Amino acid sequence: MGEGGIIGKQNNSTSSSASGVWTTNEVFLRNTASAEWPNLNAPPSASYFIIGGGGGGGGTVGSYRMGGGSGQVPVQGTFSPAGGVIYTVTIGAGGASGSRSSGGTSSISTVATAAGGIGKASDMNYDRTGANNSSYSGGGAPTQGGSGGAGAGGNGSNPANNYSGGNGGSGVAISIHPSSLTVGGGGGGAAPSGYSHNDGIGTDGGGGKGGYSAAANRGGGGGTGGSGGSGRVVLRYSDSSPAAITTGSVTVTVSGGYRYYDFTSSGSFRF
Repeated sequence: MGEGGIIGKQNNSTSSSASGVWTTNEVFLRNTASAEWPNLNAPPSASYFIIGGGGGGGGTVGSYRMGGGSGQVPVQGTFSPAGGVIYTVTIGAGGASGSRSSGGTSSISTVATAAGGIGKASDMNYDRTGANNSSYSGGGAPTQGGSGGAGAGGNGSNPANNYSGGNGGSGVAISIHPSSLTVGGGGGGAAPSGYSHNDGIGTDGGGGKGGYSAAANRGGGGGTGGSGGSGRVVLRYSDSSPAAITTGSVTVTVSGGYRYYDFTSSGSFRF
């Protein structure tokens, strides 16, 4: 009996991209092993936390100190990712000091955007009021140090006296981070020349002690004379859904029933 009948051996079928037909094994290898094809099993829902770069701290006019830079209010929410779509993650840079330089915008493309914090320039704006919700950063008054910059969680403080700087405002916790992390604090205002021991304190990632920059990737404002901190993007969804394919500097953690993607530089993800 010739082969290929009911009892005889049947040759394995083959295929290629040219024929437009793929074997089950080829689909598995391209989709799972080599990640050539997108994984269309996207999670039904994912949470995100986005914070822009912090504002730069003010500079110095004579012996007067301008205020600390503002941290920025983060953007949080949920969305339903689409399989096969590349989502671009942008991390905003911190603002430069002394040049009215705001922090850069952070975002997840087509999903949400978070603006950067406000910088304080080296001008003669003597408004000592600490800013709220990052509307602007406090300025120094004559013969006094700079006010603390606003934080995402509250105002910066005014200098306590003629020989000190104000403290930066508080930040906020990243609610979907796998560990405790607070971001978006305001920068501290520097004390007048000769009184650096009375410099303001930066909080929750903000820079303090005149000339100190904010911490990287925490969206805090720079201290007087310092630059703001860069932003951050965090993504979380149930670990019952497959892992995403990512680019950029991202830390992936699986814990407590969730997958966490913590982006500290621009990149992308897709399912």
